[in-house]
Amino acid sequence: MTIIADNWAVELLPGLRNHFTKQLKQGKDYIPLLFNVENSTKAQEFNQGVGELGLMEEWQSSGSKIAYEDFNIGFKSIYTHKKYSKGVVVDRDMVDDEQYGTIIKKAKKLAIVGFNTTQYHAASVFNNAASGSYLGPDSKPLCSASHPIAPGSSTVWSNLGALELTAENVETVRTAMAGWQDDKGNPIDITPDTILVPSALRKKARIIAETDDEPEQSDYATNIWAGNLRVIEWNRLTDTNGWFLIDSQREKLFLNWYWRRKLDFKDTVVFDDESAKYAVLARFSYGWDEASFLYYNNPS
Repeated sequence: MTIIADNWAVELLPGLRNHFTKQLKQGKDYIPLLFNVENSTKAQEFNQGVGELGLMEEWQSSGSKIAYEDFNIGFKSIYTHKKYSKGVVVDRDMVDDEQYGTIIKKAKKLAIVGFNTTQYHAASVFNNAASGSYLGPDSKPLCSASHPIAPGSSTVWSNLGALELTAENVETVRTAMAGWQDDKGNPIDITPDTILVPSALRKKARIIAETDDEPEQSDYATNIWAGNLRVIEWNRLTDTNGWFLIDSQREKLFLNWYWRRKLDFKDTVVFDDESAKYAVLARFSYGWDEASFLYYNNPS
């Protein structure tokens, strides 16, 4: 007969935590792949945007002294951390009856739901990219045809289109991104190097990015995108026709994920009903400071 210690719930914790941690590592985490990830020690994070400087001035034209210039105030982004949790109960009888396989599965399920929750919220940035219900610091969706170039400015720019995914359209979008300007009217240094697609567009994207000859052409022209475009397929993207062309370096500057509390495995013992409660908890926030790192096309 197996002898069960009075502190059985505590003794289970290290083993269950180990299974929880191993299970967390099984999934492909897209957050560090797409976001700038930082730890936070505050209830909120604030990022104050600033405009750009104009070009350097000729020494003589500035009175033979350094030409100073003020930045325009940019948009302010606020990240408010939210707390998430999910728990399960392990009854003392399950331990008495040596149902350890079931108990371990419960711990693994907590890891899965914790992982799925973070991936769901990360993907929501892209799934709601053009939704008027999810606005950024400039009071526009992440992808909009009317981003103001600066606070109070009537000049707008667009990172939203309706083109299907083809090699020709990728080039069209790249050209559009190359035409973006900062608040001083100077071109922004944009280098799109990543295409983010749902699973339904995986084949099209890989043909565009990996075929030596240009797709959809009969004269076997050289495909300029071959080897220059990284494909990221994400099955959590809900728009089966939508695709994003991304400058990954700018993305890591402006698309942020803040961990206030990383996925954590906790336990509590309830003596009255001889049960142990195990839970996964996390606290985080996410969003963007500015949208000039991607272009979204939704042809549907």
